[in-house]
Amino acid sequence: MSSNIGPEAEAAYQKYLDATTIDERINRLEEFLSLVPKHKATEKIVALNKSRLAKLRREQEAQKIRSKSMGKQVSPFSIKKEGIQLILISDYHTPGVGKTSILNLLTGTAKEKIGKFTPLPEIGIYEYNKVRYQIVDMPSIMEGAANGIGNGKEIISQLRACDLICFCVDLSRNYQEQMNLLLNELSESHIRINLPPPPITIEKTGSNKIQVFYLTSEAKKNNNLEELTEKITEIVHAGGIRNGIVKIFGQIELDQVVDALNPSVAYKKAIILGTKGDLSLTKNTFFELQNYYSNQFPLVIGTSAIKGEIPEDFGKIVLTFLKKIKIYTMHKGVIAEKPLILDCIQIQPTIRDVAIKIHRSFYESFDYAIVIRKGVKQKKKKVGLNYELKENDIIELHTK
Repeated sequence: MSSNIGPEAEAAYQKYLDATTIDERINRLEEFLSLVPKHKATEKIVALNKSRLAKLRREQEAQKIRSKSMGKQVSPFSIKKEGIQLILISDYHTPGVGKTSILNLLTGTAKEKIGKFTPLPEIGIYEYNKVRYQIVDMPSIMEGAANGIGNGKEIISQLRACDLICFCVDLSRNYQEQMNLLLNELSESHIRINLPPPPITIEKTGSNKIQVFYLTSEAKKNNNLEELTEKITEIVHAGGIRNGIVKIFGQIELDQVVDALNPSVAYKKAIILGTKGDLSLTKNTFFELQNYYSNQFPLVIGTSAIKGEIPEDFGKIVLTFLKKIKIYTMHKGVIAEKPLILDCIQIQPTIRDVAIKIHRSFYESFDYAIVIRKGVKQKKKKVGLNYELKENDIIELHTK
């Protein structure tokens, strides 16, 4: 090795030679190249080792591909959904907030782990009116979770896939500190809580630069459309889109335009569960918590594991909050034990939604459906694809 590189670079190169794994060799070689002075005498050394580094990176990528093909172990934080998935989260604190106690209260799971730090997710099944809810007690979220502290990225990745995030807040402590940490980490991870997706779509095109269209009467009520259009165009252009169509469907803020450009942004429903409601003075704290966050969290529930207090109809409350209904299918007069869960966030679900949910072939060969609805004059009806459904309807599909 040339003496022109200096003693620090020489020491770094020796560490590279001593490294035993590809990852370590890459790190050491990168360190070495950062320490080599850049001048005529070191050109060859730099070029040679850049070539070595490129080769190591190709080997590293090939190794990753081989690992995947051989069935690399799945992360314990990657949880396959079963039924409606609820994830319990809290800030990190000793003693704990009480997530595991809530899990046990609902599912009878992980009783022996109550009061202990749980480094991995604990899972239980809660059933209400034949609907299954998968309750996941996720390890506590630490400050810096958005940057990977305390398995933060793996935890937050799973939050993106769940149906409902449950903020567990210890009523015996400062509730604002707990909520601020959780909301900040989720916001930094581009998770938006209890917000609808913005009324905007952005589509890349091959030409015609950036065009902005206000497509509804509500969209046209935005202040100073000419100035807004200019700002939106600048933001979209800075986001890497040179040619595209921006469609606005309602009142819009510039932060929402930024979010629309970011595929990492997720919009999640969330509730607050106040824990340790059996302790003195926590009743007043619960009402303070409820009032303080009422705008962002329309549903705040008080709980006490010691007293066994949680709403008896917790499953129904969750289903209503998520704007979902359950219906039952029937075949040759036999009603299925397990209900289908349908979304009714924007519009009431129809027979068409049921047919597609079961299998698209039922929709493509659909003839008619029989609907049985209790509590009405005509309990049994023959209907078509556009018939709107209600909670607990019983449906039998008939195909051609």
